Amino acid sequence: MTNKIVLLSGLLFLCSIKIFAANENKFHSDTILMQMPNGTTIECRSNYNSKNVLEGKLEIKNLLSDFLKRWSALNIKEQGSKAFHIKCSIEKEYIHLKDNQNIINIKEVAVQKKIYFPTDTAIALVIKGNNKLELNSKLAIYFSTIKQLEELTKYNFSQILKNTDNQLTKDNDWHIKSSPFVAWIKIQNDNSAELLHRNSTLSTNNDQLIISAGTSLENVKGNWNGSFYANMTIQLGNKSLAKQAFSLGYEWMYDFSSGKENINHWVSLGYQRNFSKDPNKGNWFGITLGYLAKRNGDLFEKDAFRLGIEKKVHKNISIVPQIYFHDLFKDAYPGFKIKIHL
Repeated sequence: MTNKIVLLSGLLFLCSIKIFAANENKFHSDTILMQMPNGTTIECRSNYNSKNVLEGKLEIKNLLSDFLKRWSALNIKEQGSKAFHIKCSIEKEYIHLKDNQNIINIKEVAVQKKIYFPTDTAIALVIKGNNKLELNSKLAIYFSTIKQLEELTKYNFSQILKNTDNQLTKDNDWHIKSSPFVAWIKIQNDNSAELLHRNSTLSTNNDQLIISAGTSLENVKGNWNGSFYANMTIQLGNKSLAKQAFSLGYEWMYDFSSGKENINHWVSLGYQRNFSKDPNKGNWFGITLGYLAKRNGDLFEKDAFRLGIEKKVHKNISIVPQIYFHDLFKDAYPGFKIKIHL
């Protein structure tokens, strides 16, 4: 019996082999460009909606002040016509270092200018500043001189960002919540903001009907069982982010606990929700209710149910603690499942 379980488990995992590649790309569906009075442009990349606004969340002044302190130690003189792409990051450069290090990467780049002329307005939109400073994955500043960056630390960004939010949300436009957009904002000397242009971009359609299959290993009453399953899932989302899913599944569970090959058939209904704001890194939790549609052997009672809480730990792997019961939680006992998504 043990050899059969080992053999079945090996076959299940072999059927599930995929290349597990970590996607390190940062995803931001919305881009907001603020043209500042001192000739700089601030670019904010985020997933923007009425709940996730700029005010109180975009720490421009603190991040910029920290950068200028480190930059002053370099004692770099202005380079005139040369342009630079400066990127700030926090990383552990060497494995033996105890703490993370602040890194500044400086790359000389060719100067390029793009001038945008929206078809619905008679206005030219241009990013001001030859150099680009990326303070993090969400915030960048285009500038020509370090003096301009020092000037930005004196601005009242609390009021500027509040006024920018008011401009972006004043029309209560449903596109703010449902579609990615690019917005151009002009900031005046009195901290007021003017929406120059906003354009919605095409987003990935996340409302999908998905047919999927996979394998799993499950421990029930101290016995390991293998299974194959098939799911039909309705996935819903907004912008370029999948948010929730409803699923109907069928599972063939192989049980060798009695020394015979018994196959129990389960039908299940499930609901999953993604709590992440980054499509490259999901944070899915779900709940599943299953019913024993066809019973073979004595591992389960007749008309048994199971209730599981599912956590997706990788795009191809989920763990599912479960409770088995019958007759309204009579004789309940636990189970634990590892699901492999093909």
